[in-house]
Amino acid sequence: MLALYHFGPVANSLTPLLCLLEKNLAFENRFLNSRKWEHHDPAFQKLSPEGMVPLLVHDGRVVRESTVINEYIDTVFPDLALRPQDPWLQAEMRVLTKYVDEYFCPALTVLGAHGATSFASKIDKEEMARRLERMPNEEVREKWSRVSKTGYTEDELTDARRRLKNCVARVEGQLSHNEQWLLGEFFSLADIKWYSMAALLPRAVPDLCNPEAAPALHRWLARMADRPAVKALENYRGA
Repeated sequence: MLALYHFGPVANSLTPLLCLLEKNLAFENRFLNSRKWEHHDPAFQKLSPEGMVPLLVHDGRVVRESTVINEYIDTVFPDLALRPQDPWLQAEMRVLTKYVDEYFCPALTVLGAHGATSFASKIDKEEMARRLERMPNEEVREKWSRVSKTGYTEDELTDARRRLKNCVARVEGQLSHNEQWLLGEFFSLADIKWYSMAALLPRAVPDLCNPEAAPALHRWLARMADRPAVKALENYRGA
């Protein structure tokens, strides 16, 4: 039995969702409404003490972290492999996914979290204080504390956009050498991981991600959008 707990087809939650759909695997869809703080419910925290999402449960065993979840899925369910056989290409794939986890995602999170300021600032202060107390992860607690008050500074937002510019340049250069997918002709977990963040770029930084500024990236996003599994993501947005 496979069950995926997620926030819908966006950012890190999109990563394992798309992997499961690409592999045509049956799974229990456990959508969590982040606006209702369902990931901090005691029942879910029995599976994920820090309330971190996404989370995969396979035959009663919990697998955490989106990139690790995808590698686990591809190992346990090897049909329709999403990792190349060539060891060097596997290494290149892991470098690309590592970059998303350590550089791309944190930069995009700053803009995304800042965008939630209008929502978080309207929450009753006492209610927010109770919510913050229930957040065991210090970094997440600090993020929501800031977002519920003033959000990020202009200097921090400027730095996040600078880092996103580097991300666009990185993937644009990668696709300039391997036009179809990030590893050339082989569609891999790297494409899934990058798409989980890059799909947000046209809206987050339209001046950086458009057909003129990043033509290879723009074409790759269009190819991704045409994949049946990507189109099927719309069915997992929750109620």
